[in-house]
Amino acid sequence: MDREQIRKQAKEILDKFSRALEKVSVEETRVEREEDRREEKEGEEGNSDFRKIMFENAPKRKGEFLEAEKGGWLE
Repeated sequence: MDREQIRKQAKEILDKFSRALEKVSVEETRVEREEDRREEKEGEEGNSDFRKIMFENAPKRKGEFLEAEKGGWLE
């Protein structure tokens, strides 16, 4: 198969798929629960769990501090 045939087949597949999607109707729903599934913790226990998770996820730490670069992700 050459590239042109592959392009034509891919376009046909995408066109059929987009036509099929046009027929699908999605109704937005909102779920409200009496209780929140997330467990809220207060005081030292809540702070220490949060702190532990943050330090585990941080790429750079220096002692008891997280190291971050302002705008380092823009480079």
